[in-house]
Amino acid sequence: MKQISTFNNKKDGTSLPFYMVFVIIGIAIGAFIAEKSRLSASVCINQMLYTQSFSWRDSLHTLVSLLLFLGAAYLAGLFAFGRACGLALLMYRGIGIGVSAALMYVIYGKAAVLPVVFTFLPRASAAAFIAAVAVRESVRNSRAILAFCMNRYDESENSVSFKLYCLRFIVLIIFSILISAADGAVIHLYSSFSR
Repeated sequence: MKQISTFNNKKDGTSLPFYMVFVIIGIAIGAFIAEKSRLSASVCINQMLYTQSFSWRDSLHTLVSLLLFLGAAYLAGLFAFGRACGLALLMYRGIGIGVSAALMYVIYGKAAVLPVVFTFLPRASAAAFIAAVAVRESVRNSRAILAFCMNRYDESENSVSFKLYCLRFIVLIIFSILISAADGAVIHLYSSFSR
């Protein structure tokens, strides 16, 4: 039970800041391509993080986006070479954040500062954090599968069992639901104050 409470494993060198670097690289790429590409308005590129209106529907979009990402990260962790997929997923999430923020500035101009600060930044920060934790767990499980395939599996190295892996993703799903509900409340408050 003690192992469930800790999400940090110092032996494998996979801290959250390491994964956040990939999100930040993705944000830079997304901000750069937002002006250059017509694809940036696509839901597949901005990942439903961009909002043109301030409604409760955006909260549902946030939840769907988080759950789709968690599903992809979970599946990547079930493969021996899932680490590359996980890191690519983080960059993809970052691109979505960068494109969405840039689109808000392109459409609203200077008037986008307040919506970005009060509605988009909390959503983007939560999405980046959930993504980093999910990919870290995915990479750990993927590495354990690879070690097992290469006969280098060592029980003493705090290996993550499949049951624990699933439990951690269930916890991330619960956090995603709470974050989406909080996002909806923030959007509702912002829209009522900005009228």
